[in-house]
Amino acid sequence: MINADLALLLLAAIAFTGFVLDAMFEKVRVSSILPLMLLGVALVHFGLVPPDTLALLDSVIPFVVALTIAFILFSVGLEIRVTDLARVVGRATGFTFAVQTATGIALALLAYAAFHWELLICFVFGFGLSGPSSVAVPILVRTARMSSDLKTTLLFESVLSDVLQLIVPLTLVGLVVSGNLHPEALTESLLLTIFGSAAAGIVLGLAWLLVLDRLRDFASGYYWTLTITMVLATYGIADLIGLSAAITIFVFGLTIGNALLFDAARQAGTSVAPGLLARSVERLRRAMGLSTSTLHVDQIQQVHKEVAFFASSFFFVYLGILFQTTTLGPGLLAATIAVAIAMLAVRFVALPLLGPFFSTAPEARRSERALVAFNISRGLAAAVIATIPLSYGLVIPGFLDAMFLSILFSTVVSTVGIFVYYHPGPAPPAAAPGEAGA
Repeated sequence: MINADLALLLLAAIAFTGFVLDAMFEKVRVSSILPLMLLGVALVHFGLVPPDTLALLDSVIPFVVALTIAFILFSVGLEIRVTDLARVVGRATGFTFAVQTATGIALALLAYAAFHWELLICFVFGFGLSGPSSVAVPILVRTARMSSDLKTTLLFESVLSDVLQLIVPLTLVGLVVSGNLHPEALTESLLLTIFGSAAAGIVLGLAWLLVLDRLRDFASGYYWTLTITMVLATYGIADLIGLSAAITIFVFGLTIGNALLFDAARQAGTSVAPGLLARSVERLRRAMGLSTSTLHVDQIQQVHKEVAFFASSFFFVYLGILFQTTTLGPGLLAATIAVAIAMLAVRFVALPLLGPFFSTAPEARRSERALVAFNISRGLAAAVIATIPLSYGLVIPGFLDAMFLSILFSTVVSTVGIFVYYHPGPAPPAAAPGEAGA
């Protein structure tokens, strides 16, 4: 019989642990990510809970993971101002593609030298570990101090990284299985996924704002509850039709957050973002006959922040529960530690690409550079790629072990590096009303 009481106590302990560690980040400089992952590892490998209770958790947590990704990326989109994104998107996109490409190639070559797999499988490994976790980055951004432009850049990178980290390895595995793929097909798939998902997010966001506008006389006070249902529906629709759920949810939140912000500014007779972008949003609002002045973006943001925080605690425990290895030889350990160091080295070399976004104060600049360089925690996208070859019937000795150890060691290196090199300075001045924050 499943011990439901013990499971509920464990769930409460996980959430409280995540809260305490995040609240104390400024003092202890250790986020909740690694401790929660290690808790998940301990639950499985040391039998700290009965198998029936673990079975209950294992059956529930996958759904929590889907909720986590949906609510965190929606919350990220809700808080980012399009004017901030427009200011950094060129440099952020260049940084993301440069880092992921260099990381993917470096890790593939390292895997080829260490494991002697087929070269294409090495590139599946390399690009499957090429980008930071889209769940870990918002936690880092929420707890650490950095400039608004740098926050927006890291958040945008994490969303885009998930797409590249899934599509490129999946395409390469398809090539290994079928032996028939043209480079144009990969480019076309990437572009269709990125732009198709963004378009779906915009359309669904505008459609939902229109629905809320029409229902405002009947659903006053329940907008955030209704929006939760639409977040789940948007995630499901995107995943069902083969789009990137990450990009669709992110753009869905971006659309809603900015439409509400611009409309609130219009009602107050102020301007949030003078220029072409604000004028375009205002024209679109008029064309739709949309008035969202009765909706409160602050309330929607706060509720979704709290839901995202609660769910994210379980996400990292789930990653720990997923962790599994069959052989822990010194060669495998050395190679996967080298993988984590290579991730760090690539990001360190690429830091000048984000030079204008770093603080001019020497101490703050050092801390910000350390945060960016050590932002190498890998997450669910890498865990998914770890199991993909087996789903295609490809048995690759050591592949699964190497992927999961790389996820673990990347988180260890990230946690230790931030603990050693991140030294928060004085809190930045509060933003003026109407200013964007990521």
